[in-house]
Amino acid sequence: MIATMEPTDAEIRLAVYKAALESGRVLTPLAVSERFGCTPLEATEAFRRLEVDHDALVLLPGSGYIWMAEPFSAVPTDYPVVAGSRRWYGNCVWDAAAIAALVGGRAEMPTACPSSGRALVLRADEGRLVAGPGVVHFAVPPSLWWESIGFT
Repeated sequence: MIATMEPTDAEIRLAVYKAALESGRVLTPLAVSERFGCTPLEATEAFRRLEVDHDALVLLPGSGYIWMAEPFSAVPTDYPVVAGSRRWYGNCVWDAAAIAALVGGRAEMPTACPSSGRALVLRADEGRLVAGPGVVHFAVPPSLWWESIGFT
């Protein structure tokens, strides 16, 4: 059974995702506390509930800070998404493609092949990947991604 979210948790989740989409950055416990009139500790507890009870966030191991608000990464990765002057980071190429779909318009995802190191630039137009050479390979089946989301 999935636990129901407290209204404040749902509001915090929405604020985290809205900030990530608009600015490419996730909120910190202090930013949430200022926005919602709670303490940073209460914000961290909400983050933990959103991680444990709802699979809505992934926290940096051993901290109360957001690492992933899927598909957004709170830290720079090898999977940037660039649309105009805006930039976001995906946790993997799959997440980068999801971000490109969310932002719409034209986006580029400059990265490199993890196996060969060869530079790659994926492109999206109006949320759809533009055809190009190459093959996408997932070493871990999608059904197992959440068993160790930091690895996959």
